[in-house]
Amino acid sequence: MRTALHCSAGDVDDRRHALANAANLLGDDTVALDALVVVFNGDGVGAVRADSPVADDVRGLLARTPEETAAPDAPTVEVCACGNSLAGRDIPADELVYGVDVVSSGMGELTRRQADGYAYIRVP
Repeated sequence: MRTALHCSAGDVDDRRHALANAANLLGDDTVALDALVVVFNGDGVGAVRADSPVADDVRGLLARTPEETAAPDAPTVEVCACGNSLAGRDIPADELVYGVDVVSSGMGELTRRQADGYAYIRVP
């Protein structure tokens, strides 16, 4: 099973809630999760700035990859930021948490993921 979470929230508590949902999904042993992608767009892209109040939560998600956990059956975890949203807010890619992927558009990325069979969940 593969899941795409979508966050466009500007409020730090909403961003924290979205990242907690992602962590909870990864920790749920009743879900056979193969891959998780969290896509931030709109005001949500502020969450993935290296100086964001939730940057450590983002780093924590990115550290849960099979390579980092030494668990070969761990789901792959990706965090993506919308390039359009970053450009519209004058946020350069080098100010993001290391490991965050910049995609051309958040909506395009979510559309591609859904076409590839990812379940879509908007958080929070």
